[in-house]
Amino acid sequence: MAAFLARCGWGSVKPVPLAGDASFRRYYRLGGNGRRAVLMDAPPPQEDVAPYIAVSKLLRRLGFSAPEVFAEDRTQGFLLIEDFGDDTYTRLLDRGGDEPALYALAVDTLVELQRAVEARGPPNLPPYDGDRLLAEAALLVDWYAPAALGKPLCKARRDEYLDLWRLLLPQAALADQTLVLRDYHVDNLMLLPDREGVQGCGLLDFQDAVCGPPSYDLVSLLEDARRDIPAELCREMTDRYLAAFPTLDRTAFLK
Repeated sequence: MAAFLARCGWGSVKPVPLAGDASFRRYYRLGGNGRRAVLMDAPPPQEDVAPYIAVSKLLRRLGFSAPEVFAEDRTQGFLLIEDFGDDTYTRLLDRGGDEPALYALAVDTLVELQRAVEARGPPNLPPYDGDRLLAEAALLVDWYAPAALGKPLCKARRDEYLDLWRLLLPQAALADQTLVLRDYHVDNLMLLPDREGVQGCGLLDFQDAVCGPPSYDLVSLLEDARRDIPAELCREMTDRYLAAFPTLDRTAFLK
């Protein structure tokens, strides 16, 4: 890490740890002499910075606010990226921020992102297919249940659970495919007041992006496990999204 920072011209700066995420990645803030940046430490082989770099470039090329990558060391897993500050949606809402306005900006950003992808065609990303969705559902029985119960679930219970998901997941499929950021929620959205329109919504934690149904990110935003969102606001934001796509099969989307 010290060698990487020295090569990037930050050798004399002490990195300040920032909050991590649900991964092996760690983040540090760098500052001084009127400049600032964030250091991402994504240790191989557990992490790979290549998807982050690729999706960041894609989002920025489409006109959205993903952090710019200033420098990289893919072998060691270090990135020097743009610092968006501290105003995550989570912190703003905890301080009494304008909830409807923040969610409206997030929905509008999602709409414009999906429109931009529609104009260019589906991105060259892994498909969000049944196998990937099933793997996510399996986290409950493979990780949470043993931790909560003190022992693994028996094979019969695990199979029963996954079989139920195999019945349900085809109903989540939609004909159209788009860029799915997968972690589109308040911890990964930032307000950038010095930018206009949807560029005022900063996007974080998108390295696991896939190509999948346009419903996924909206549900991530509005059916958030991290906070309770008023039912009326959920309805308003869903209607706001659907109004932007008048040809969308509303019944299939809501299902």
